[in-house]
Amino acid sequence: MTLLEVVLALALMVLLGSFVVGVLRSVLGIWQASERRGRGDLVFLATVEQFRRDLGALHTGPRGWLVLDDWRARAAGEEEPEWRLPRLRFLARGENLPLDDPGGERAVEIAWLLVPEDAAASRLCRLVRIAQPEGAGASLLERGRLEELLRQGAGLTVLDGVAWLEFAAEDPAGAAGGEVRALRVEPDRPDDFPRRLSLRLERVAGRARSHPPRLDGEVSDAAGRLLLRGSAPLAAGDHLLIGREWIEVGGAFPSFTVRQRGARGSVAADHPRGAPVWLPQAWSASWRLPADGRRLQP
Repeated sequence: MTLLEVVLALALMVLLGSFVVGVLRSVLGIWQASERRGRGDLVFLATVEQFRRDLGALHTGPRGWLVLDDWRARAAGEEEPEWRLPRLRFLARGENLPLDDPGGERAVEIAWLLVPEDAAASRLCRLVRIAQPEGAGASLLERGRLEELLRQGAGLTVLDGVAWLEFAAEDPAGAAGGEVRALRVEPDRPDDFPRRLSLRLERVAGRARSHPPRLDGEVSDAAGRLLLRGSAPLAAGDHLLIGREWIEVGGAFPSFTVRQRGARGSVAADHPRGAPVWLPQAWSASWRLPADGRRLQP
């Protein structure tokens, strides 16, 4: 074998080795992404199942009630409007919720609401569930009751890292398919409940939370593009969160075109180079309510 043949053989071996290493890295990356996506799926599915149990126990009799509204998480400041977060409250039958009413003899008041993780630093929130037997102290319908319970440490955190969330109900008085984001069904009245409730949320979790991408340069009011550095997210939507500002964007990681500053009711602000950028992943689910939302009479 000549020297030239030896050199060619070595070169072929190097090329083959590089190809094999590249394939292995691609397979490993796909597997890791699937693992991360799978964990996110399981966490969200567990949340969906808890919602299904709660809404399946909705009290649709004369005493039943349901309120879909929001609450003030932070008062307005000199440069920022007040920050309001969604919440859902309703009365459920205790016999269908043994963990909340072991005896199964009482109705249970349930609330699902977003609570800021750190209202002063970011818009990331926790999705919290609060339940109490009917008549056990002040009702969850009373003004300030939920805030009082939160200060006392009540409630179960179902999801953390929630960047945005929206509850919606099928409008019981409107056209089929129409949705409302504020609704009040009072007890002891003939009003029907909505036929369907839906949940849409965006969440930052896993590596996107522990090692988020960062700004490659400063962002000012005149910024038309955003360049990020770091690991690409599993899936990026059309909104990203920097500090307390939502920015609507187009394009793909790591370079985005700015479409709107101060989106989703936030306020545009300057951001320094290296600031963390939250790229949430979107999830959604919907549930049909018992008896298609019809108020059942005794």
